[in-house]
Amino acid sequence: MTATMEVQPACGVQDITPRRVALRLLGPLEIVVDSVEVPLPQRKLRQLLATLLIRPNATLSTEALIRELWGDRPPATALAALRVYVSQLRKFLIRHDLDGRWCTLRTRAPGYQLQVNDGILDTVCFDRLCALAADSAEAGHEELASKQYREALDLRRGPTLEDLGESTALSGAALQYDEAWMTALKRRVDLDLRLGRHLELVGELSRLVAENPLSEGFCARLMVALHRSGRSGDAFVAYRRMREQLVEELGIDPGLELRMAHQTVLADDTAFHLRRASA
Repeated sequence: MTATMEVQPACGVQDITPRRVALRLLGPLEIVVDSVEVPLPQRKLRQLLATLLIRPNATLSTEALIRELWGDRPPATALAALRVYVSQLRKFLIRHDLDGRWCTLRTRAPGYQLQVNDGILDTVCFDRLCALAADSAEAGHEELASKQYREALDLRRGPTLEDLGESTALSGAALQYDEAWMTALKRRVDLDLRLGRHLELVGELSRLVAENPLSEGFCARLMVALHRSGRSGDAFVAYRRMREQLVEELGIDPGLELRMAHQTVLADDTAFHLRRASA
């Protein structure tokens, strides 16, 4: 799945119109219509739209929206200003032929609701693709599960809401989806290891370890990929480097996952040499 989404069956809906619409949170906030980004330059409007999108179809109170837009010390004019921003956002959606067709901004006590059509919001598609992948893996369809995880991972364009992460709700949502993306990535790597793609994974995992130097999970997977590629020595070097970094920077020993990877490589290596000696 490409970053510019059509309404696709993978997200549960058939494409019923030639227009392509995407609302994107997995990266900077983007509104895309027919492969062209529609600019929404006012920061408060972007904050308002993102806050409504992180809880699609839910009604958010005016108090919650004011807190997200202005923090704990809003101005006396905050309620009136919020109403103006809501009106401007509604006009923006109508102007670009989005309101009523793809999403609908409603006034609902005690605040406002943004109803979003299925399949156009990247976070919804990400969640559904990950759920489909988990079901496929549980059913033993590992090739399909790996493909579905790849499609979900491809939706991310950078840190979630990296241009709007200062409010409590938005920063929390950003952390949630960035962590979910990392979890999905590890699960896809595990599937690819089970599918025997260790040679292809060495380069990717080496990059991930370099980008996340204290990630024991990526290092453990790199050790397994190296070992299965006939590079047990390099696997031990990767373990030693990670252990030294953990001790020097955090003052801790390797965790269970990394220790188990080390023991697996060590046991297989020992068994290999014993078989050669016996032969």
